[in-house]
Amino acid sequence: MNAEILRLKSAAVVDSPIVRLGDVADVLNADPEQAARMEQMTLLPAPSKGRTRVITISEIRSRLQALGVDLSRLELTGRSQVRVTLKEASKTAAANPVTTQQSIQKAEEKVQLALSGWIKRYYPDASAFTLTIRVQPVDAPVILSNRADTFRFPDLNRFAETEQVVSLNFLDTQGTVRQVRVFCRIQNVPEILAAKYSLNKGTVIRADDLVWVRPEKNQEGITDPRLVIGRELTRTVHQSNVMRSQDLMEVPLVRDNAIVTVYARRGGISVKREMRARGTGGMGDSITLIALEGRDRLAATITGYNQAEVNYRPASEIQRSAGIQFISGTAEPSGSIQRTGGLRKTTRPVIRRGGIRR
Repeated sequence: MNAEILRLKSAAVVDSPIVRLGDVADVLNADPEQAARMEQMTLLPAPSKGRTRVITISEIRSRLQALGVDLSRLELTGRSQVRVTLKEASKTAAANPVTTQQSIQKAEEKVQLALSGWIKRYYPDASAFTLTIRVQPVDAPVILSNRADTFRFPDLNRFAETEQVVSLNFLDTQGTVRQVRVFCRIQNVPEILAAKYSLNKGTVIRADDLVWVRPEKNQEGITDPRLVIGRELTRTVHQSNVMRSQDLMEVPLVRDNAIVTVYARRGGISVKREMRARGTGGMGDSITLIALEGRDRLAATITGYNQAEVNYRPASEIQRSAGIQFISGTAEPSGSIQRTGGLRKTTRPVIRRGGIRR
């Protein structure tokens, strides 16, 4: 492959505070993308107004080497030095008509479309995102009068979460590289969880049942697998449909009318008894149990699958005759325990787009 050629100019006039490689040299024998990237390389600060700065070929060579350019693949020709001056502001600018809000909006939409295509081209694996663009009113006519397919954004930070200033480079109608500054904010849209295949009502969700999908515009969904895996569906969810919190519930450890083993512990003494559940609940929930024979009932806390434990009242309230105290009728004990907020330990899976791998 032939080396790229940099042909240095004898003089250059810049209109920004930074001198770039494209201002002082023509990039030859390179593909358009490579040439555009090289032209935007920053060399040195521009001279102050009314002054001239001389940039030598040695300074350019040193700067390119510092930027990581392989000089063995680069041939420098032309002048040995370039005289650089700063362009004076146009005195007729004040006479230009005021840019309308409609023109500004159209310019922002034009930049947004071009930048969106740029990101998708150079970051094909990036997640979904939204763009917010602001342009200076004075730059709107320039943006609207030039072709969007020449727009380049070489210093874009794809992963910045706040608004950033981005250089918009383009070729004007004379083929000269020009630049304006635009304000850009990129907001990533997280992928959401969906059913890998149709799941029936009552299914307890596993990691293998889920896939990541990109949400449609303004579509809401669940982004945390821990809020889905291990829960039970309250309705059938068809393939590719997103998972919704209202369609999920905690898997009951005790179901209504189930036979439950209830424990009472105090010190080193443990007593157990089988009783029937009146209600449904998960880990840490309070549930009412009734005797298999007779009218005894008690309140206990669910501690496992079809298991519960009697919760003792404070020591100051315990009667001298210790033991399990059953109550008759429908009244609840004064020390009835409410939800304790026990947590179920789960192994957090690693979920990838198009499937889930443990």
